[in-house]
Amino acid sequence: MFDPIFLRHELHKIPELAYQEHKTKALILKYLKEMTSSQGVKDLFEIIEFPDSTGILVVYAASTEDEDYQLFRADMDALPSDEKTGCDFASEHEGLMHACGHDVHMAVLLGLIQRVWIMRPKCNLLFLFQPAEEGHGGAQSILAEGILQRYPIAAAFALHVGSDLPVGTVSSKAGIFFGIPQEFDLKFIGKAAHLAFPEKGVNALTCALDFFTSIQPALENLQKTERVIFHVGKMSAGKIRNVIADECLLQGTHRSLNIQTKQNINELIQSHAGLAAARSKAKAELKLLGSYDPVVNDAALLRRLKDYCAELEYEFIEAETVMTGEDFGFFTSLYPGLLFWLGSGSEQALHSERFLPDDDCINVGIDLMWALATGLTIQSVELSSNGAEAPRR
Repeated sequence: MFDPIFLRHELHKIPELAYQEHKTKALILKYLKEMTSSQGVKDLFEIIEFPDSTGILVVYAASTEDEDYQLFRADMDALPSDEKTGCDFASEHEGLMHACGHDVHMAVLLGLIQRVWIMRPKCNLLFLFQPAEEGHGGAQSILAEGILQRYPIAAAFALHVGSDLPVGTVSSKAGIFFGIPQEFDLKFIGKAAHLAFPEKGVNALTCALDFFTSIQPALENLQKTERVIFHVGKMSAGKIRNVIADECLLQGTHRSLNIQTKQNINELIQSHAGLAAARSKAKAELKLLGSYDPVVNDAALLRRLKDYCAELEYEFIEAETVMTGEDFGFFTSLYPGLLFWLGSGSEQALHSERFLPDDDCINVGIDLMWALATGLTIQSVELSSNGAEAPRR
């Protein structure tokens, strides 16, 4: 047996980027193999390592009456950030940090597996440790391997720690919960020339500014009927102050709430980039990068979550739709699904170098995931040396 809080600390120390979660995977496998190789449960658990990624799937099959499975997912990757939390289990990997709470997500999932290992409920469950959530297509890569499709999945669940929510608080909503992110790189290619002879060059920077100005009316018109965000976060152009820029790169993202709107914005970018390039006699190159499906919560699953919150005396707060992206949306596109905010007790923003969820939120997450998995409500259990559980309030 292990303490999920201790495990969270160990995971927090070894953050790794997308598809590089090798130490993370090894640590998770260590605990999984210790549990599932024990006498009496070998036939109930199967550990599957995804051949093409660092993902892990744990299969728990204890019901022959109902062949359906429920899927519980945690993401594994970290962010390129210098940690400034000052905690005594801070990142040991320079320039990397679990600044989005994925260490908590994994600790909750392992804690849930441990409770299942002890209690052995009569149900069928899948536990997925998914790599590369942070904009690198981790959910898509897992689905592309075809392993999950072997199992009839009736519902999929995930949680995400939320800032500005106290521990013991849960928040979610039915319908569209998280929006659709679309990242893009737009490069304008001109011709360098000395500024004294501008007629000999093609100014890529001017072309980019023309594009940015010209697309605004079309975006404003779209925003009259749709919830849309369009943002260019970085622009780089030129090399020397007295030379006309031969290249200008815009790195941006847009957010929307349905796939058709996302496609419409992509077409607007392509069209206005082409027109701006033609006006300047430049060239435009658009690369559409990472994009997710929207996270759509099933209303019946949300009602279950609310009921369990009431039974366990956790506070439920109705959430608003947010324009955050989460690749759990690829699962809710395939299966009835539910994602919810888990109060972290941290006032720092997600992705901040000071974001540090409170350890106490881990037991809350385990309680709720256990209830969703089994229909049973056991609150914050302590594990005795003989494996028995005792409620702890």
